[in-house]
Amino acid sequence: MPSARPNRSEFRGFDDPRGARSGLAGMLRRRPLDCLAGALAAACVAMVFVNALALQPARPRSEPLASLTKPDAPAQKPDELVSQIQSALAGLGYYDGPVDGLMGARTATAIRGFQQAQRLDQTGTPSEGLLAAALVAPQRKAEAAPPAPAVRPAATTAPATTGSTEIAAPKLMAVQRALARIGYGPVTIDGKMGAETHNAIRSFERDHKLPETGEPSPQVLRALQAMTGAQLQ
Repeated sequence: MPSARPNRSEFRGFDDPRGARSGLAGMLRRRPLDCLAGALAAACVAMVFVNALALQPARPRSEPLASLTKPDAPAQKPDELVSQIQSALAGLGYYDGPVDGLMGARTATAIRGFQQAQRLDQTGTPSEGLLAAALVAPQRKAEAAPPAPAVRPAATTAPATTGSTEIAAPKLMAVQRALARIGYGPVTIDGKMGAETHNAIRSFERDHKLPETGEPSPQVLRALQAMTGAQLQ
C-alpha cells in the first residue's frame, strides 16, 4: 500500500516555533513508524560517537626504545688493596695471574689456597688482615714429587765362594769329580764348598806337597788337571 504523501501544509509553519512543534506532532500522529525509525537511527549514531570519544580506554603511549634498554654495568675499577694482595700471593707462590687490582675468580682461588695453608677462614675475599698475614707468611713449599720406583738389578748367579778362592759351581763340580776319581773322598758332587770338599782338597795338597789351604787354588787345579786330564782351568 503506497504511503501517503506529506501535505505541504505540514511544513509551512516550520519557521515559526509553534508551527514547527505542531508540524512534528502532526508527523508523529500520521507516520509514527518512520519517526521511530529515525529516532533509533539518530540514537545509534550518537552512541557510536560517544563510544569512540569517551568510552574507549586510552592506549598507553609506547616508551622510547632507549628508555627500555638497561644501562651497562659500570666497569670494575682496580683496587689498591687487591693489587697488593695479588702481589704478595704471587711472591709466595699462590697466585700466577696479572697484578691488575681486579677481583676475579683466579684471585679468589689464590686467596682461598693461602687461607687454607695458613689455617684461616676460607672466605676468598680481600681484607687488610689477609694482606698483613700474606706479608709475614713463609714461602709456599713446592710439592714433593713422588719417589721413583727403585730399579732392582737383574738377578745373576754368583760364583761359589770358597774363602780366598772363588770358583763357579760347574767348575767346582768338575773338581769334586776329579777328586772322587782319584780316591779323595767321600765327596758330594753338588758344586758347593762343604766340609767334604775342603777335607778332600787338603788331603790332596798334603800328598802332593802343596800348601794345605783346603781351597781349589790354581796350583790344585793344575795338579788335578795333570793327573786326571779334566779341563779345570
